[in-house]
Amino acid sequence: MTLRLNLFFKEVVLFGTTLLLGIFSANNYSPLVEKSIIEPSFSWDSIIIFLIFAAIFSMVVLRFKRIGAVFFKFLLALVVFSGSQLIFGSIIGSPWDLFWALTFVLIFLLIRNVLIHNVGMILGIAGVSSMLGITVSPLTAVALLGILSFYDILAVYWTKHMVYLAKGMMESGAIFGFIIPFDLRDVFYHSHDAKNKIGEKFMILGSGDIGLPLVLASSVAFVSIGQALVICLFSLMGLFLTHIIFINQSGRRPMAALPPIATLTIIGYLVSQL
Repeated sequence: MTLRLNLFFKEVVLFGTTLLLGIFSANNYSPLVEKSIIEPSFSWDSIIIFLIFAAIFSMVVLRFKRIGAVFFKFLLALVVFSGSQLIFGSIIGSPWDLFWALTFVLIFLLIRNVLIHNVGMILGIAGVSSMLGITVSPLTAVALLGILSFYDILAVYWTKHMVYLAKGMMESGAIFGFIIPFDLRDVFYHSHDAKNKIGEKFMILGSGDIGLPLVLASSVAFVSIGQALVICLFSLMGLFLTHIIFINQSGRRPMAALPPIATLTIIGYLVSQL
């Protein structure tokens, strides 16, 4: 079995920072948000409709690449702005949260290197996921993790439209996830050029693989920070399992990273309730 602990350490720093920042934000916002008591109400019909929609959307993006590129870049900037404002808003009041969020988005758009991209992803994922987490029940978050893990397997290994969608995003230069350099010196690599070096100099850790576990941790944070941290610890164990599977592949190919992370995250939630 092969381990690349140097690479895994970088994954842990990015993943762990996002989780801790998200829990901090959720803890600060939770007194201001009326906690929802919505229980999961998913149906196979809705799952099938979502799967078909995602597949069609992937084909449209691949067919109309210019439109897809503009859409992805706009969506990425929106996520970074929204998440940044939520994180800054949990620390400072208005209008300074808006001012710093706009300032950072401007930096994010102008300074296109791997370091700034990853900082933007930390703020974007932490802010959006923590806010979503404090508005849903833990059982809803668990159901989302389970359903989307199953969907991830189908979308990567069966329909493969998630692979095509990811390629479309990377070709547009809008990478929804962390760009993790094999060599730390490459953090100043231009993010647009980094997409051509995936597998050679960099690897990608998708935003959903971090954001969804954080939704569950944030949904628990308003009750107990300790329980939320237990969930985060198990999420990192899931990340380690994903790292082992990825590194020990016979050949470099796309893999569904969410299932092992989600499985350990859900186990962490169950342990935290004991």
